[in-house]
Amino acid sequence: MLLYKQITSLNKTQLKKMLHTFLKEDVPTQDHTTQAVILKNEKGQYIVRSREQMVFCGAPIIENAFSNKIQIKQLIKDGEHIPKNTEIAQIEGSVIEILKKERLVLNMIQRLSGISSNTARYVSKLQNSNIKILDTRKTTPGLRLLEKYAVNKGGGYNHRLDLSSGVMVKDNHIAHNIDDVVIKLKKLKKKIPIQVEIDTVDQITKTNVNIVDAFLLDNLPPQKIEKCIKKINTLKAHNQNIFIEVSGGINLNNISKYSIKGVNGISIGALTHQSTSVDIGLDQKN
Repeated sequence: MLLYKQITSLNKTQLKKMLHTFLKEDVPTQDHTTQAVILKNEKGQYIVRSREQMVFCGAPIIENAFSNKIQIKQLIKDGEHIPKNTEIAQIEGSVIEILKKERLVLNMIQRLSGISSNTARYVSKLQNSNIKILDTRKTTPGLRLLEKYAVNKGGGYNHRLDLSSGVMVKDNHIAHNIDDVVIKLKKLKKKIPIQVEIDTVDQITKTNVNIVDAFLLDNLPPQKIEKCIKKINTLKAHNQNIFIEVSGGINLNNISKYSIKGVNGISIGALTHQSTSVDIGLDQKN
């Protein structure tokens, strides 16, 4: 059971536009260095290679960053676990174009592979296929779509893409009574997912159980989470599905404590905002 559409692929046209914009930042006019030292028609062969163990993500970046004059042989698929010194792709063609776009391509695939690798660590540590590891909106502005794609390729799942995708009532939205807020959302029922953040067991009522599609149990210890799940199951209709998500202070050291029956997802902002880029290089083929 998932609330939102999963980002399992990237639109080629949209991606090309993004890469063009990113390249313009790095090459506003021209690459003076490459054009000064490399012959205009010089051809070369290069290898994209892993410098450490990782879950690779970024094949669409490599495939769409270059013109059709560059030949690319992609050797590794997104989501593959690879060791150090693995050949990821072979690139052949204009040396000027390849070197001009080298840093952009490496920056992107290092970032995305870092997110995929980090996500895979959380999935592996939890070891519970009944609970989804979810991303959040804590992403890099302009890169959200790509970063959520990387989470998917690391074995995680996507929460809402943006504020327009669904309702998430958090503590800052609630001035007084939680039921007063939730009742205002009744007109949105069955149009978009409705989720409410819960900080205490007492906030779970028959009224909000009848309206919501999901609860976010935020910053609660495992014992309180179990009590919340029990109360939700007691109040909900027999055939009613409610997605139960937990979050807040969950990391690789304590995630096992949240492998709780009845929990459907664990959302972790660190999948994206605390991921470290992995080391990938571009080597000239001998």
